[in-house]
Amino acid sequence: MLNEHQSEIPAEVMQRLKDGDEIAYISEAGCPGIADPGQTLAAYAHQIGAEVIPHTGPNSILLALMASGFNGQQFCFHGYLPNKQPLLGQKIQFLETESRQRNQSQIFIETPYRNQQLFQEILKTGHGETKLCIATDLTGKQEKIITRKLKEWKNHLPEMHKVPTVFILYAGIH
Repeated sequence: MLNEHQSEIPAEVMQRLKDGDEIAYISEAGCPGIADPGQTLAAYAHQIGAEVIPHTGPNSILLALMASGFNGQQFCFHGYLPNKQPLLGQKIQFLETESRQRNQSQIFIETPYRNQQLFQEILKTGHGETKLCIATDLTGKQEKIITRKLKEWKNHLPEMHKVPTVFILYAGIH
């Protein structure tokens, strides 16, 4: 069992890899190593010369980008943004500027219980013509992927409290 709070690979797993045993790392809701624990295990396997074989599966970040209608040739994933002011507002402004200057989709996530606060800050900070894709509960029963300009989102407040969500900001060429 590995998680974001565990920095060490269990000794038993390390020994099994050294012995040549096959190890599988599976995520309960994500894609191992992509905004999800797993990179430490892959790095260790490379370090000892073990073969690393990724298998395809759903990745919420890429699924959201695929369905957003935004630039899939130029994008950047930022993980979690700062959750306190003034850093959050400054980061949103930076992402919007980067998107506009580089024609780049800016992807980020948030802890589900802070989704609404992040959304409100994006509306407050961003330019009305900037587009935002909100992708919630990807691969789940309540999956929704909606893209709108920020000025349009103000009339359509989504319910995403405690729901896994991917946000994509795009101010590039429309």
